Amino acid sequence: MASSPCDIALKAALGGQLRLPKRMAKKVDLRRAEDDKGQTALHFAAAKGCLDSCQFLVEESELDVNSATKTGVTPMFYAAFGGNVEVMRYLLDRGADPSMADDRGSVSLHNAAEEGHCEAVRLLLSKGVHVDPMDHRGMPLHLAVAKDHVEVVKVLLEHGADAGADVNVHGYSGPTPLMEAVDDGLMDFVMILLEAGADPNIPNQHGAVPIELAAARGQCELVEILFPKTKPIPSQPVWSVNGIMNTARSPRIKHQDASSVEQRIADLKSRGKEAFGKEDYITAMYFYGLARATRPGAAADGHSWRGVIGARRPDPQTLGAR
Repeated sequence: MASSPCDIALKAALGGQLRLPKRMAKKVDLRRAEDDKGQTALHFAAAKGCLDSCQFLVEESELDVNSATKTGVTPMFYAAFGGNVEVMRYLLDRGADPSMADDRGSVSLHNAAEEGHCEAVRLLLSKGVHVDPMDHRGMPLHLAVAKDHVEVVKVLLEHGADAGADVNVHGYSGPTPLMEAVDDGLMDFVMILLEAGADPNIPNQHGAVPIELAAARGQCELVEILFPKTKPIPSQPVWSVNGIMNTARSPRIKHQDASSVEQRIADLKSRGKEAFGKEDYITAMYFYGLARATRPGAAADGHSWRGVIGARRPDPQTLGAR
């Protein structure tokens, strides 16, 4: 079956072409051309960073800069994901709303922060977007920390991102940015977050604070960094860096019933798997990290979940399918 003019125009936009969409515009109203996910030619042109195509589609074919897919994704969302700053500026100048969220609460700033696009992050913040929007994965600060984007973290903090927020009270089931940084042994991030006001006394849902997690991982330098700002923990017999490290090294886990330990590990992995299935990758790696910490020396199923997050992130062509 021959492709319709709409299909041809969409495929051409997806490939970054302009000539074919211009030709098809004479045969069909491109404003009505979309795929089964609700993606328009403007979505594809924005994803590809094709400024001239975006200009044609908006100015001559009159496509809506805020057109949303069936899952609420806009062209700006795609442009931010790719760090296509020129396209972002153009869309903003034409009235694009950078605060429009998809059906999971994600906005363009989440994408720009997660992908490490500093200039895109600065542009969005210069337009007054909220620096700490919450989606199913957390705040942009969470995503930047999880992907090791230190410059983006600095930009977000410069613009007032709340490094000390207890996000768990807002229904978010994953770690705070500081807990995330400690979990991954990111010393630079820990120092940056503490300097910005992150509270090292906020426990995770299992009652552990960052210094305990650092000690459980054998990260003495992190314990030293966290110690001055962490309140004494009653369960710690000796409140000192050495005392905390010695307690973490003690064979407490050996005195626990082996079956209860295995059950806890299985439960943590199950919760991680459930979060992973929902593409809630930050929470998933949090639970798998707890599983590793519960059984010292053991990895969670032998996978690097930070790597899996990157591997499972959809490319701009499939974002609308989420």
